[in-house]
Amino acid sequence: MEKPTVLIIGKPNVGKSTLFNRMIGERKSIVHDMPGVTRDNVSSTIQWDDISFTLVDTCGIFEQPEDNIEERQKKIIFESLKDVSLVIFVIDGKIGLTSEDYHIADYLRKTNSKVILVINKAENFEKYELEMKPEIYSLGFGEGIPVSAEHNKNIFTLMDTIANTLKTSGLNSEESVDSEKDSEEIKVSIVGRPNVGKSSLFNSIIGSERAIVSEIPGTTRDAIDHLVTMGDNTFRFIDTAGMRKKSTIHYGSIEMFSISRTINAIEKSDVVILVVDSTEGITQQDKSIIGIAEKRGKGTIIAFNKWDLVSNNHQRKEEFFNYFEKELYFVNYSPLVFTSAPKRWGIQELITAIKEVEKSRNKKIPTSALNAALEKYTLVTPPPIKKGKRIKFYYATQVGTKPPVFVFYSNLPYDIPKYYQQGLRNMIRNYIDPFIGSPIFLKFEARKNEETSKTKQKTL
Repeated sequence: MEKPTVLIIGKPNVGKSTLFNRMIGERKSIVHDMPGVTRDNVSSTIQWDDISFTLVDTCGIFEQPEDNIEERQKKIIFESLKDVSLVIFVIDGKIGLTSEDYHIADYLRKTNSKVILVINKAENFEKYELEMKPEIYSLGFGEGIPVSAEHNKNIFTLMDTIANTLKTSGLNSEESVDSEKDSEEIKVSIVGRPNVGKSSLFNSIIGSERAIVSEIPGTTRDAIDHLVTMGDNTFRFIDTAGMRKKSTIHYGSIEMFSISRTINAIEKSDVVILVVDSTEGITQQDKSIIGIAEKRGKGTIIAFNKWDLVSNNHQRKEEFFNYFEKELYFVNYSPLVFTSAPKRWGIQELITAIKEVEKSRNKKIPTSALNAALEKYTLVTPPPIKKGKRIKFYYATQVGTKPPVFVFYSNLPYDIPKYYQQGLRNMIRNYIDPFIGSPIFLKFEARKNEETSKTKQKTL
């Protein structure tokens, strides 16, 4: 049975993200005193007793949106109500009810949404009972549940109420969170500098307007995700905030937390898509972003986006291939895809590339094939002499996947020059398998019967 979805909504700055973070037990939504910080829907799966459900945090709803972004946010949230099982309507227990609360309540009643009313910032329960409780009934959702997300008060009562409501409504999913199923998902982060078209590309892939798309750089603040099933494959696509140079970011700012979230999203991903603005080219910041993914062993794909804006684009692909190999030489094993989000160019090619890259990350090479290639390579390109001895390789074997990891046993395991290490990586790609989109990690060890006292491994 599909997991029920529980949506947290309310006006700005009532503590929705603090409540969301408290309920899931980690800081996933950005929390800040400034109203309107949360701009994107962030979700997480929760297991409470025998109930499993998806909790979704949303941005604040303005009664009178001031710009197109706020208007679109409001529209997306209200449209999503038809797909959710339960709504957590959060109001501010310190300031009391406002016209915005009544505006949201009116809409919830019109849609016949199943609602649990939560009064947040209700640290003083006695004050709530005396001053605010009578007023609460005017919303039409009962007396509500007073909580303090910041101080962790009455959260268990709220969780029990959610679970019981889902059970009595027949909406419960009694399956535990299936980690094996999660492991079958291909997790894909879409990363890049601000305003290169990440969110537009994300929307083209998932086929809906889940992310907020705007011409204003930095619109997406949270890392948001969406599950997409295509044939036998399930993808979890993550759209992230754009990463700027460190010098342009103020310590403690919202953007600093967003960048931390982006790096965290990369670390949790299997495949990372770097989106490059084709009209601007590859920048140092692009190199830094994809370098983070490469060092963490993630599969990588380069998407030259806004390809429809490049003049004579149908004649310039080879030019861009050469440019890519020069500027991003350290990840030149990555597939290159030319995309246009508005025209949906390259979307199917991206999906194909993701599957191919993930397949490469899971490949296991037979030891016999690896050692045959090693013997051939060392004959053509003999290892150098170090400390008066020629470096020897006795044998090699693959010891890991996701990413592929190979161990080479040598008489001088700590003296292999960097250039020769890269040569061994190229040997694997050229002689055995290209490992498209996947980095290759190497380890060098002494042969046990030769240097039993040396147990330290060197990972590169």
